[in-house]
Amino acid sequence: MQRTMARWLSLSLVLIIAVGLLAGCLEKDKPTADPGKESPAPQSTKEGDGAEQGYVPAKELDLTIWNTQGTDVRAVEKPKEDIPGDWLANKTKVKIKEFYGNGGGQWEAKLTTLVASGNLPNLVLTQAGQGPAHHAKLHEGDLNWELTPDMIQKYAPDVWKSIPSFVWDSIKIDGKIYGIPFGMAVDKEIDPNLGDDFVTAFTVPRERITSTSGTLMVRDDILKSLIPSALNYEEIMKLIKEKNAPIGDSFVLPIQSTDEYVKFMYDIKALNLKEGNKPVYATGYDGGDNWFALSVLGAEMLGYKGYYYTGWLDIPQKKMGFGYLNPVFKEAAKIQNKMINDKVIDPESLVHNAEKYKEKVMNGQYAIIWNATAGDVNPLLEKAGKTFRYVPFYTQVPQRPEFPAYKEGPPTFSSALSLLKTLKEDEVPQVLNWINMMFTDEWEDIKYWGTKEAGLYEELADGKRQFKDANMQKFLVELDMTAMDWKDAKGLSFDNQPLNGGSPGYWQGVVKWNGLGSSKYNPQFFNKTIQYATLNDAMKFPSSSPFASGFIPVPNVQSFSAEYANVPEVQKLWSTRATWDDPFKVAMTAKNEEQFSKNWDAAIANFRKTIDVDKMLEEQTQIALPLLEKRAAQAK
Repeated sequence: MQRTMARWLSLSLVLIIAVGLLAGCLEKDKPTADPGKESPAPQSTKEGDGAEQGYVPAKELDLTIWNTQGTDVRAVEKPKEDIPGDWLANKTKVKIKEFYGNGGGQWEAKLTTLVASGNLPNLVLTQAGQGPAHHAKLHEGDLNWELTPDMIQKYAPDVWKSIPSFVWDSIKIDGKIYGIPFGMAVDKEIDPNLGDDFVTAFTVPRERITSTSGTLMVRDDILKSLIPSALNYEEIMKLIKEKNAPIGDSFVLPIQSTDEYVKFMYDIKALNLKEGNKPVYATGYDGGDNWFALSVLGAEMLGYKGYYYTGWLDIPQKKMGFGYLNPVFKEAAKIQNKMINDKVIDPESLVHNAEKYKEKVMNGQYAIIWNATAGDVNPLLEKAGKTFRYVPFYTQVPQRPEFPAYKEGPPTFSSALSLLKTLKEDEVPQVLNWINMMFTDEWEDIKYWGTKEAGLYEELADGKRQFKDANMQKFLVELDMTAMDWKDAKGLSFDNQPLNGGSPGYWQGVVKWNGLGSSKYNPQFFNKTIQYATLNDAMKFPSSSPFASGFIPVPNVQSFSAEYANVPEVQKLWSTRATWDDPFKVAMTAKNEEQFSKNWDAAIANFRKTIDVDKMLEEQTQIALPLLEKRAAQAK
């Protein structure tokens, strides 16, 4: 579903060394500074100058790392020569001797085993933003060091200055830091100095055209017949080749109101198309709940994109709301119920499963599809000999005032490392220094291009770089994976680090930015040779697009956000979902408008009977309002 540069990024080398972290609580009795506020730190380096930081490691240190995410870690293959890895080890005197996972079990069970056997690691790696919860559990057993701001500033100054105060705040347990966050979201709220080209290359900018819950696609032949100015697949691929850039703006269609959206779907019906002897519908449902109907199709059709029927923050009213109780969701359901009865939407799809939905998509029976569930269908259509392709269905029905476009946040980290007390207190500074080195420009340069002493590349007159070895140039810069064996790439390839589950790029060591290859020293970015050669790549919007601005900053607004997980009625909401959700789906099957209204009202009554919704929303609101105020202050 991601429309990023993931394909080329996952190929674009990253580094080697495996891990990192930081640390310590040494100076526990010293007053703590306010994390994130730049304070004088004489040891801090100027970005990219590679200068000494006032700390020189004195002894060799071998570390063990436990990755709490996923199942297990595959064996690590090594390159024949590892220039960046050797440089980092020599500079910091830190090496990774062991990196392991959970052995197929849950992390809590693994923790119990490690404690009982006395085999705790030195560092605990957490992913998917789970750091605080895991760090708190480790802290309960007095297993990990508290990391004071003074300590971090002294021994990891580049880490400190790279991470905003609100990210440090998000990882605190009882006001104290027990882990180092890293893998920050590529976002100007993290670093206002990021350029638009960097943001565009390494993230998917939030934009106001598509739903946040999946991309709608449309058959290009049907689109072209109804909107001749629209681009078909062949024209799009030609434009992609010419532009080699994100061109989402080029796909935006002149459908600018709910009425025009509904008319377009009825116009598809009026074409009376068939595939073989089977009718072609404007769209069909993919099975399951009402997510596609009301959180994707309805949202784009009626202008409430980003708001899910399972609950959200009502931004103008500053209170939590719930979709089924809002008139616009009923309106979306009512319109679609009529479309079902008029056979604009496939009536049979009300009882579809995912396989039946995919079958009809591949047969071309749905003009509009949900890409999140249909997958990347165009190669399959080509293989099947179909003459049509699916292209972006980007419409521009404006957001309703009561549903303003928002940006959830604040942007945050993906991974974190907690430093366990299996490390001696006097070893903490050395680990911090090791982590800090991986936050510097000096390291970023070396891990992609090698040391200057190695002489692997030459500087060109236009500011670009070129590897002296032709095969390395093809492999590392032009991304010709057949040019050489990665083991011959001097440690500059991505495949020589511990990986979880055998999935390349699953974890790339300690990195400042999230996403494989997110670095200004990435060869494709450095040489300005990034390729947007596929439809998935080019569908994204550049961060400079007018559609990628104008968002209200808010905290996590969805009812399922972690902030509300401890509200009893929220817990009951999810444990009884089928009880209150299914009647709304039944309402969509009504044979006429009168029956629809009766069914919908009955579903609302059942929902209120199942859940004390007013109590739930009030308790959620009490949690949300302070977060909203804090988020507004952070975004300034």
